[in-house]
Amino acid sequence: MSKPRLVILHRNMGLLGGAQRDLIVALPEHAKRWSVTVATLNAPQLLLDRCEQLGIDVIAPDVPWQQPSGPIAEITARSGRSALKAWRRLRGKLQPALDASDACCIVLGTGGLEVIDLIPDNRPLFVYIHERNKGIYDDVLQRDMDGNLRNSLIVKRLALTYLRRWDQRWHKHLWKRPKTAVSANTPTSSRMLASTYGWPVSKDWIAGDVKFRDEQLRPADVGVLWPAIDPSAWPAEETEQERQVWGSFNHKPTGPYLLTIGRACFMKGSKEAVQVAAAASIPLVHVGGGEVDEMQQQAATLGAELIIMPRIDDMEIVALMRNAHALIATARTEGFGLTPMEATMVGTPALVVSDCGFTHTVTDGFNGRRLPWPTTEEGLAEWVKAVEEAGNEVNRVAWSKAGRERILERFTANHQAEGLARSLATMGVDVETTELEMLPGLDPA
Repeated sequence: MSKPRLVILHRNMGLLGGAQRDLIVALPEHAKRWSVTVATLNAPQLLLDRCEQLGIDVIAPDVPWQQPSGPIAEITARSGRSALKAWRRLRGKLQPALDASDACCIVLGTGGLEVIDLIPDNRPLFVYIHERNKGIYDDVLQRDMDGNLRNSLIVKRLALTYLRRWDQRWHKHLWKRPKTAVSANTPTSSRMLASTYGWPVSKDWIAGDVKFRDEQLRPADVGVLWPAIDPSAWPAEETEQERQVWGSFNHKPTGPYLLTIGRACFMKGSKEAVQVAAAASIPLVHVGGGEVDEMQQQAATLGAELIIMPRIDDMEIVALMRNAHALIATARTEGFGLTPMEATMVGTPALVVSDCGFTHTVTDGFNGRRLPWPTTEEGLAEWVKAVEEAGNEVNRVAWSKAGRERILERFTANHQAEGLARSLATMGVDVETTELEMLPGLDPA
């Protein structure tokens, strides 16, 4: 029996951020159930290599699409308009795959819903919106490291009027579409997405359990499809290859260190991470670039030792994670937060702020520490105590064991692929589903 045909569409895989890597991690499990085609306007080599290994067709322009940037591009919704034109230029390659498909899946990081214009109306569609567009509906990306707005909020709202209208147009189209399901990556992301567009939210948080509001199978609420973590990329025990990489790593810290991963900015709580390191008197290693000059200024002001890593490869990141005293995650409006889960997989304690996506993954004292913002003396004292606790071997072993078990029972690629398959099967697609237990989301953990 041949597998049903699924077209997965993502506007810009070249970003290789969390949403893009999540899809790459899940592709092997999707390919067990479907004959998959991936369509994107920018296909990085990492995606091409993975798809070649799996026998997955990739449809992409000969010249990769480049996302317009800058304030004028943002104000005029140039990214969306440019992407729509690029998808239409790709129609000659893409349309036959869409017409022959049994189902489609659109994966969204930030923006990218314009491709819905090409998908046949009668085709079952699953739309996985990891998070709502922070650049339009939140102000965390418009603030400096101290939390001050770089520009007037009134000016920003006026400037983004057209972009919001463009964004609302496509989401209205999505919500009216028959044979459609919509999910975000956590209950927090679902609630924020739903509040933005006036949609209902799920009350069950079980991946694959989709509901419809009418006989046309239009969505009744925003559900959840959890991100995928690859256990093989984060092994519990150090491999020989990792040992060799760590032994020859030129930027290896000489003593204990705390670690942050992600683009340095207000949204990622970079200043707060520096505050914790200064109070705990342990160097802070930062991976991910971003506003590192501002981060260094904060470190100088607070008397913290800050080590900015250059661009390093995946194996070096695993080794750096495994050998850290603890991972610090203080992000604002974080939808899920992959790095604390990855740290747990390799035995490194995850110390996270009790906010947004972290509230669905980390149970305080069970698989890490979930702590108040370190912006008061009391809050900072709790972080210092947690850093001390992270050095206790009993805690490290217990938290890692509990965290790994939670990941394996909830957040694997198999769970994500099963959730997608069950959702599309509900729309009448003849796709294989299994008896895999799908647990309700932890809200909070």
